[in-house]
Amino acid sequence: MDEPVIDIKGLSKFYGKARGIDNINLKVHSGEIFGFIGPNGAGKSTTIRVLMSLIFPTSGSAKIMGMDVIRHAKEIKHRVGYIPSDANAYTWMEVDEFLNYCLRFHRVQDGRKKVDELAKLFELDLTRKISDLSMGNKKKVSIIQSLLHNPGWK
Repeated sequence: MDEPVIDIKGLSKFYGKARGIDNINLKVHSGEIFGFIGPNGAGKSTTIRVLMSLIFPTSGSAKIMGMDVIRHAKEIKHRVGYIPSDANAYTWMEVDEFLNYCLRFHRVQDGRKKVDELAKLFELDLTRKISDLSMGNKKKVSIIQSLLHNPGWK
């Protein structure tokens, strides 16, 4: 079998004496679909934040596509589309204004074309103010934002 897309070994994160995650082992292979399901405080977000190098583990290791999540954090972020559970776009902006702002972070070629394509695909009105959108449409904005830089394993 190929190298796992996600390979977690003995991963732990403690905040002082409080447990975030403790000794997680997980392998997810290409083509598999895996989701984190559990109650608040189970460690779902903590694990994903470690995978995205938004926080650092207390012990253990994690790799994405064979790359260590700490040493190769920048490369991983270019290849992964991440939507935090608490994603809150700048609500005073129009959708189009916000997505154009996001394009500048990633220096996307044909970014305007990409925004228009994704907005059409998700049936999202780019002229609306983010604060006026339903929760579902706000999620669409987050999904589009996570896809703008063409994440994937090229």
